[in-house]
Parts: sequence; structure tokens; C-alpha cells
Amino acid sequence: MISYLFQCEQEIPPLQDCQRYLTILILLLIAPLKLAAEEKTQVDQIFALFDSGEAVPRETIEQNLALLEKLISSDDSKRIEKLNLLKCWNQVSDTEKEIANALNYAKQSVANIPATASTHYIIDITLCYSWFLQLTGDISGAMQGYTKSLKSAYEHEDIKLIADARSLRGALHSYIGNFSEALDDLVTAQGLYESLNLTGWANVNLSDIATSFRRYGDPESAIKYYSKLKELYLKNGNKEQVANVTSDIGIALDEMGEHEKAIENFRSSYQYYKEHNLNLIAAINATNIAYSLIQLNRLNEAETYLKEAALEITEHEPAAYSFLKLFLGKIRFQQGRDQEALDELSASENAFRLMHNDRGLIQLLQLKSDVYASLGDLPQAYNTLQQFVVLTKKVDDNSSAHQTTELKIKFDTSWIESENKRLIDNQKSKEQELALLEKNKSLQLIILLLTGCILAIVSLFAYKQVQRNRHLQTIALTDYLTQLPNRRHIYAQADLYFQQALKQQTPLSVIIFDADHFKMINDSFGHEIGDQALLTIAEASQALTADRNLIGRIGGEEFLILLPNTDAKRVWELAHELQTLITRYGAINLPVELKLTVSAGVATLNMELGKQDESFARLLKRADNALYEAKNAGRNCVKAAEAIA
Repeated sequence: MISYLFQCEQEIPPLQDCQRYLTILILLLIAPLKLAAEEKTQVDQIFALFDSGEAVPRETIEQNLALLEKLISSDDSKRIEKLNLLKCWNQVSDTEKEIANALNYAKQSVANIPATASTHYIIDITLCYSWFLQLTGDISGAMQGYTKSLKSAYEHEDIKLIADARSLRGALHSYIGNFSEALDDLVTAQGLYESLNLTGWANVNLSDIATSFRRYGDPESAIKYYSKLKELYLKNGNKEQVANVTSDIGIALDEMGEHEKAIENFRSSYQYYKEHNLNLIAAINATNIAYSLIQLNRLNEAETYLKEAALEITEHEPAAYSFLKLFLGKIRFQQGRDQEALDELSASENAFRLMHNDRGLIQLLQLKSDVYASLGDLPQAYNTLQQFVVLTKKVDDNSSAHQTTELKIKFDTSWIESENKRLIDNQKSKEQELALLEKNKSLQLIILLLTGCILAIVSLFAYKQVQRNRHLQTIALTDYLTQLPNRRHIYAQADLYFQQALKQQTPLSVIIFDADHFKMINDSFGHEIGDQALLTIAEASQALTADRNLIGRIGGEEFLILLPNTDAKRVWELAHELQTLITRYGAINLPVELKLTVSAGVATLNMELGKQDESFARLLKRADNALYEAKNAGRNCVKAAEAIA
């Protein structure tokens, strides 16, 4: 065998042949221990249950944690870390006191991170602490923690924690009304969870996606996803999750005006929580029932439910308390008890502001203005109404951002799936290498005797790792369909060109454009033709610039072209040339009945002192505004951005 290896070096056969024979050698070496290595221990089985994300009764959680404490040896640092993480995430947090205790436990864990702790542990324990900050109402602290953890997870390519951090941050973005950011996080997390086969976490995340659609103003889509989850939970016999989703469906029905059906859903969940002594959650459902009753003008019934809920919900649960007080304020106002209504609304407003809940605050300000008007205090009514208008505009701007619609479409496409798959494959490869190293611990004597062979193996894996890292870097910067630079890559390039233009006082222009009626193309001709249309646009764009690095796909059907050393007159001409090229290429590549056109906005960096764009983002925003003017002008046209005032 050693003789053959020497021959292999002399003749230098293809890398694949050497790899194949070295792999056979490894298999021969580890064969005696293969069966034992593949058997999962009881500890690993318990960890796998927790990792799956499947809902488990509280009693089972505590039993499993106690069993892990007993089975894991004190010198098994890797499993000790996993146990400590589970203990943090599974702190009881049903009541105000329990949440405070859980936060203190997580805070102590963060403060006492061992010097030998792995990066995974540091990131995950920070996420845990941030989660309990969120439960106490510290939205800003939680958001900072999620973002910090996500950045670290990306730096260390920890796929599971990337999914966890995006899922948690997305749900929080959704709660405070940032729907574009919410869907960006949640859709990415969904793809990663599904690729990792973490069905339990995928289901939880899917519920957050559904909730985001509901909050965005699309309750029909939300009910579709909620119903899918409910079927899964019913099939698995998970009654508590069935109750949770049933309550979510009730909220969506309320937003559709189906208040009687909403009450049926809420009461079903309410009854389950009461029977299982989940009093706080039952109280929240009682609040939901009261809202539906108020909409039906059944005020006495609603007040009965709210009085019951008030026994459990205090100001220390601001998320639930804010709506409890808001609904009481509505009842008092409809009863003509205006001053009492203001008192209730004042308490509600403090809670909404603490939770940064702009959506709830909008409802409150509108009602508060009506109460002041009823009291004859017109200045206060007008002032409150002004606050309502400003906040409504802010929320509407978030909801109507063009990225939001784009992300809704993205959830039904496959590009995230494809990109995430590549990340998962890389992760699995690393896990296989780690597993191999674990097995090699029991083969140290053989390894010492075959040092030369092992060095060759290590070199091979090092070479493959370098290749994988290069491949991953390319993937991270390239759009999977068009093979053009993706949003992150083209924006980084743009910032460089922007700084260069300012420094050298040279022109810089941009064209931002997208396919007209792209959803109609997908609906009428299918997603394959839709993909072909995007490829056609990419091909035409490259024909225009002859440099693919100046073109980027920044959204579903949206593209950006950077044009250094190009003035306003020339970019206007190029934009029209681009339209002509796309139409011409479309006639060649696409069905004859499909007329492919684009709308475009152009903008040029102003070099006049005092009138420069302060950043590339500002230049891009002007071009984006011009694109929307082109769309509003009937599409299939070019608009130039207005000069900076």
C-alpha cells in the first residue's frame, strides 16, 4: 500500500483518482469502529429532539434537561456548552416574575462566558439574552442583540444561527411594522430551516411570515399559511400549537371583518388555555374576544372579558397590556364616559410607545382625537390628529416600499432555496470533516504509523477547503439565475465608484430599471418563461456595457447599471439604447406573443459644490424615484431624476 502511494506521487494521476484511493484507505482504517461510531447515544438523541424545534410539553423538557445533567461528564466541554444553551432558552417565562428571572439567568450567562467558549456558544447565548430582553419590552436592546448575533453568525458561517437570528429579528421587525425588513429576514430563515430539515423551527417561522402578511394588510394570505400550519399540528396531535394558530386565524378574520367567525376561533383557543391553566395566554385570548365583540357593539360582553383579562395582564406585560387598555378605552368612549376613556388610553399609549408598536399607536391616536373632540377640547383633538397623520404616513411608507412587494414574490420563487442549498452543502461538508476527526481520535496509533498518508489526506482536504471557500465567496456575490453581481456586490462596487467620482471630480451615472408587468408574465407564461425574461434582460444589459461587473440584479425583476465617467446626456441615451436592446433580444429569446419592455430611471452625480449627493444611497434613491415616475407614466419609458435642490 505504501508502495502504491509512492507511485501515485511519481506519476501524478488526476486528483480525483488520488482522492478515491485515499478515501478507500480511510474506510479500511475506520471499518472496525464504524458501527459503534454511527450509533447515537442517549444524549445525542435528546439533543436531536431539542434541535428539531418540535413543541414538547414543559414536563418533558425538564425531565430531559435533568437527564442530560446526569449523563454528560464534566470534561465533555462540547456537550456541556449545548446543555447550558438549552438551559438558557428553556427558562420558564409564562409570568412577569418568571420572565424577570429568565432575563437575569441569561444576563449572568452572558457575563460569565468561559474563555474557552466556542463562537457558536457566544452567539447563541447572546441571542438568548436578546430574546428575554424582548419579552421584557426592551425592543431596542433586543434588536441590537439580534443584529450583532447575525453579523457574527455570518462571519463564522454558522447556518443554524443565521436562521435563528433572522427569524427572531424578522418577527420583531414585523411586530413594530417594518414589513420589508421582516419579510427579508423571515423568508431567508425559512429557506435555511427547510434546507436543514428543521421542521419544527420552520413551522414557527412560517407562522411569523403569516403574521407579517396579516400585519401588512393581506389577511387572506395569512390565513392560507396559518391553515397549513394548523393541519400539520392537528396531524401531529400538537394541541397547544393548534390553539395558538387558531387564535392567529381569529385575528386575521377580525381584520377581514369576519368578527363572528373570529370569536369562534378565539373561544376555542381560550377554552384550551383555561383547561390547561395557561392563564396569561387565556387572558390574551379573552382580550381578542373582547375586540371582536366591540366591533359587533356587544359592549357589556366585551367588558366582562376585559375585566377577567385584567386579573392576569399587568403593565409588566406591555404587549398585551397596551391592547387591553385600548379596548377598555373604546368601550368607555362608546359609553359616553370620555374622561375614563382618556385615562385608559393614557396607560395604553405608554405601553405602545414602550414596545415601539406604531400600528397599535395609530389606532389609539385616532380614538384619542375623537375623545378630545367629544370633550370639546379641539386644540388637543387637532394636535392628536396631527400625530396620527404623521405616524400613519411613516407606517404607510414602510408598507408601500417597493421591496415589500418584491419580497412577497420572492417567497414563491426558488432563488433563495438555491442559494441556501449551497450554504447548507458547505455546512454539511464541514460537519463530515469534523465527524471524521472525531473518529480519528480512536485511531491515533494507526495515524502515527501512517503519517505520510495522513499528511496527504490533510493536504487534500485543505486544498478542497480553499476551493470551497473561493466557491462560497463567488456564490455570496453572484445572483444564481443571471450570474450577475447580486445586490450586496453591486452596492459595494457602487460605493467605490461613488468615492472615486467625488475624489477625481468625474461623472458618475446610474440606471435602475425593471421588467414591466413581470408578475403578469409569470402568471401568463409560467416561471420558466419569467426566468428566461430575466436572462434576456441580463444578456441585453451586458451587450450595452460589455462589463458584467457594472450590472447587478438587486431584486426580483429589478436591475442596476453603474456608469462611471458618464454624464447625464449620455446616460439618457444609453437608457433608451438599453430599452431597444431588451426588446430586440426579447423578440429572439421569448415567445412571439410576449413583448418584453422595461421602465427605467436615471440619475447623475451632481458635481456642483453644495449640491452633491451626500452618499451613493442618495444618488440611488433619486434614480429609484425616477423609476417610479416612469411606472406611473405608463411604463416602457425612461425618466431622469430631478436635480438636487
